[in-house]
Amino acid sequence: MNRLLFNSILKITALMGVGCLLAITNPQPSIAQQDAVRIAAVVNEDVITLFDVQSRIQLFLITSGLEDTVEVRQRLLPQVMNALIEEKLKLQEARREEIETEENEVLSAVQVIEQNNGMSSGAFFNMLAEQGIDSGTFYSQVEADVVWLRVVREILARDISVSEEEVNTVIDRLKANQGKPEYLLGEIFLPLGLGSREADIFGLAQQLAERARSGTPFQALAQQFSQSPTAAVGGDLGWTHSGDVEPELERAILRMKAGETSEPIRTASGYTILALRDQRATAEASPLMAGVALSQIYLPTVGRTALSPDRLNQLTTAIQTQIFSCPQMNDWADEVGGPGSGPVDLIRVGGLPEAIRDTVMALPVGQVSQPVDIAGARLFVMVCDRQEDSGLPSQNQVYSRLESAKLDTVSRQRLRDLRRQALIDVRL
Repeated sequence: MNRLLFNSILKITALMGVGCLLAITNPQPSIAQQDAVRIAAVVNEDVITLFDVQSRIQLFLITSGLEDTVEVRQRLLPQVMNALIEEKLKLQEARREEIETEENEVLSAVQVIEQNNGMSSGAFFNMLAEQGIDSGTFYSQVEADVVWLRVVREILARDISVSEEEVNTVIDRLKANQGKPEYLLGEIFLPLGLGSREADIFGLAQQLAERARSGTPFQALAQQFSQSPTAAVGGDLGWTHSGDVEPELERAILRMKAGETSEPIRTASGYTILALRDQRATAEASPLMAGVALSQIYLPTVGRTALSPDRLNQLTTAIQTQIFSCPQMNDWADEVGGPGSGPVDLIRVGGLPEAIRDTVMALPVGQVSQPVDIAGARLFVMVCDRQEDSGLPSQNQVYSRLESAKLDTVSRQRLRDLRRQALIDVRL
């Protein structure tokens, strides 16, 4: 492209951007039809419209409880644009790798989000409809997260390996930390990206911290706003030693009490808000720290593979009356179970979802549980082995933790590479 043509395009883009920015930052519930189709950004071959941007800003405002003002919208705009661009890159990479998601996968993920926020199935989409927000913007966000998780697990995981030496090093460090304080943390991370103003990011972080202290669920804010991989699990960092985090975060943790939310903490890469949910001494034993090996059977209740009510009830009765051992349970899982059915290696009880955790804690070894209805399925679980808490995770748990940490790192690196390689034209 010659320089004259390039400069002409920049001038046209700048003129278009003024109108788009005014439409986005004007706190009105809708925009004119002619503005809705205007281009806010182009990411390789995909377009982000002004309607996409305003719909996502409206979604952020509703889910966070932030006041709808011009100033707040201006602070949200960089976060929204970064999120929309990243979603396009995730979906494009999935297409390149020929990975697709089915509607039931996305809807199951939505149901999990609803459960984490104490909402009944379908309540989130109903809330959006009542607020006049296009539900497609939330669906697209979840779809991008779901398909990217598959890219990470099916493609990027090929380059991940965890050695026995790494596992033993972590266990030795945990032994050395026994008796020292351990913190159950949640995080919201807002990066300082290209084109973002630090004052806007800091202002948004302050408002999110205030909303969390005012009663808005921290998990909901993290899922919607955090740019960390932990956003998918509501910002949950799990039990962490203060020395395992950046020095700036460590200093903040040592000043906090259980139940408190921090002020925004400046680090090298952005601002972090911490929620200290609990603290304890590492060596304290707890039923939640016990390790269990499981076998499980999922019977799908939504999507194309959903079982009819009659078949569901028939299998429920058969599973509860005909299975008496884990080998039997695994065989039935292969024959009648949906995705996720089968054996589960040793896992900490506290790492299980709440409904399953309560069931497993009270379940004797070798006995089939009562049916547990979860998002998209009816679940049966059997404890095959139980190891009481020693205050330390098992080797398998450490391996899984290290593997997850490496996958998070590879995922972030891949997204950075995709962004550097992409042709991105932001017109706001």
